[in-house]
Amino acid sequence: MNIKELLSQVNYINFEGDDSINITGITNDSRKAKSGDIFVAIHGFTSDGHKFINNALQNGASAVLCDNIPDDVKNKSSFIVAKNPREIMAQVASVIYDHPSEKLSLTGITGTNGKTSTTYLLKGIFELLKEKTGVIGTMGVLVDNEKIKIDNTTPESADIQFFLKEMIEKSVQHCFMEVSSHALELNRVDNLTIDVGIFTNLTRDHLDFHKTMENYYQAKKKLFYLTKKNNIINVDDPYGKRLYKELKQENINALSVGIDNQADIKASNLVTTMKGTSFDLNVLGVVKKMHVNTPGKFSVLNSLGALGAAYVLGVDLDNIIFALGKIKGVKGRFQMLENNLDCIIICDFAHTPDGLQKVMDTINEFAIGRKIVMFGAGGERDISRRAPMGEISGKYCDLSILTSDNPRFENPYDICKEIAVGVEKYSGEYKIIIERDEAIYYAIDNSQKNDVILLAGKSTEPYQDMGIEKIPYDEITIAKRAIKQVELKRGLAVTLHD
Repeated sequence: MNIKELLSQVNYINFEGDDSINITGITNDSRKAKSGDIFVAIHGFTSDGHKFINNALQNGASAVLCDNIPDDVKNKSSFIVAKNPREIMAQVASVIYDHPSEKLSLTGITGTNGKTSTTYLLKGIFELLKEKTGVIGTMGVLVDNEKIKIDNTTPESADIQFFLKEMIEKSVQHCFMEVSSHALELNRVDNLTIDVGIFTNLTRDHLDFHKTMENYYQAKKKLFYLTKKNNIINVDDPYGKRLYKELKQENINALSVGIDNQADIKASNLVTTMKGTSFDLNVLGVVKKMHVNTPGKFSVLNSLGALGAAYVLGVDLDNIIFALGKIKGVKGRFQMLENNLDCIIICDFAHTPDGLQKVMDTINEFAIGRKIVMFGAGGERDISRRAPMGEISGKYCDLSILTSDNPRFENPYDICKEIAVGVEKYSGEYKIIIERDEAIYYAIDNSQKNDVILLAGKSTEPYQDMGIEKIPYDEITIAKRAIKQVELKRGLAVTLHD
C-alpha cells in the first residue's frame, strides 16, 4: 500500500519524507523491523521506543510513526508524527492488513480467571461443527491449529491485526481472543470489530498496574462497549452482577450466566465427580441435561460462558451441549496427570487467591485422602495476594510446598516466606523448596494412597522469569518425568504418559 493512501485513512499531525514509498507491515519492535514496515516508537513503562528508531532503520524500516522526531534521525527516513502513536498504531495496522476483523467472527473474553479455558471451549465447539478457528491468548496464537508464540496474553494492536490477517488467509471463520485489562487500557484492541464479549470474573490482580479494584473493573468494562452482537456476563461474580446491571441500564445487549444467582443461562443441581460435573441447564426457559468433563463450579461457569457466546453466534443449543460434553478439557487447566501411584495429580494455572480457592473447592468435592499443593507467587507483582494464597493452602491442605514462580528480580525465598505467613495463620504444615522441579519431585515422591496433589501456578506457561532472562520451562513435562521416576523407584509398572 502506498503511504499516501494509508495516511488518507488515519489520524496524524504531520508527515515528513517520501510519500511514494510502499508499506506492507507495521511493528513496535525495532528488532523485527524490515523493509516495507512502519516502526512505531512508543513510550513504554521501562524504555522509550524513540531511542530505537535508529536500530529500526538499520534493520530496514521504511517509515517511522512517533510523537516527535529525534534530532539524530531527522532526514534519515519518512516520519508520521501523531499525538499518541500507540493509539494510531491500531488504526494504521487495521488499514495495512485490510480490516481483517470485519471478515471473521471475533469473540473477546475478559476476566481475572477462566479466559484461556473459555477460548478453548469455544474452539472445541466450533471445530466439532467443522468450522475453522483461531485463538489469541495466554497459550499463544493458533491459526487453524498452527501455533505461534507471543509474549503477552493480548498482543500489541499491530500484531493482533497481523494474526487476524493470517487467519483470513487460512479461511478461519471464528477467532476467540483473551482480552487483558492491560490491552484495554493500552489501545491493543482498538479498531477491532468484536461480535461477542464474555466476562468471566474479577478478583484482586494486576493492582501494581491499575492501583485500585475500581480502575481494574473500569478497564475490563471497556470491552463490552466494543461488541456488535451481544455480551455474556457471569452474574455469580459481584463485579459481573454490577456489570450486567449497568449494561442493561445503558441498553447494551447482555445475557447473564450463573449457578447461584438468577440468570438467563443457568446451571442447577450440580453433581461433581473426578470425571466431571453434570447439571440441569436452563437457557431462556429451555431446560436440558448437560455434562462437562472438567469437574467443579468454575468449570461449569466457563462452559456457560462459552455456551452463551456460541448460542448468540447462531449455533443450535443441542449441538453446543453435545460439543461441550465431548471436549476433554483444556491442557494445563485442572489437567489430571496419568500415574500408577494410587493418587491424583493435577496441574492447573491457578495463580491468584480466587483461582486457588476455586480449584481447592473443587478438589474438596471428591478428595478422600490428603491434599497437597505446590505453588509460588510472582516477583515484582501485587504482593498483597501472597499471604492470602498461603491462607487458602493452609486452610485446605495437609501440606503446602512453597516454591519459585517467576521471581523476576526478587529473592524467591523471601516471596515464599511472605506466602508462609498466610499458611501459618491456619497452623498449616509447609515446606519451602526454591527449585521448582525439585518441589514437584518432592510432592510426588512423598505421595500416599488417595492423596490429591495440586501443582499450581505455572501450568502451560513456557518460561520462568528470573529477571535477567526468561528460562524455558515446561511444568507438565517435568511433572510427568517425576511421576515416571517415582514409579520406577517404587517398582511399579511404568506406562508412557503422553
